[in-house]
Amino acid sequence: MFAEKKKTRIAGLHADNSKPVAGEEITIAGYLQFYDNKTKRWEPLRAWVKLYVDGIEVDRTATKPNGSFKFRYSSNVTGKKKVEVRFAGDNRFKPCRKEISIEVVTQEQRKRTERFVKLALIIFFTLIVVVFVLSIVLSKW
Repeated sequence: MFAEKKKTRIAGLHADNSKPVAGEEITIAGYLQFYDNKTKRWEPLRAWVKLYVDGIEVDRTATKPNGSFKFRYSSNVTGKKKVEVRFAGDNRFKPCRKEISIEVVTQEQRKRTERFVKLALIIFFTLIVVVFVLSIVLSKW
């Protein structure tokens, strides 16, 4: 009789920068886990996982004893990208996959975003100061 395959998942999948500049290397990381029905919890799984970008396999790596994995990725082509990590499964474990999105931007797009954020912070803190000063002035009336 065959044992039922165990459920698996990719947990904590993330990129250290979801808007890298073209050519900038980022790290994509997460954990491969399986569900242990005896202990009723998710456990680390050592196996091979593959990195796909826009449906094309670009890398593969073995997970560490704690189930963690890391990929390095860079692209010179700007635009949104679907980043997916897949575990193919085997005779004991079911396959699984997880995806995130990143957007590769130009240096000018990055500078524009940084300027906008700086301006928004300046306006925010200015408003806080104005409200604080007004509350002091109005409380003395």
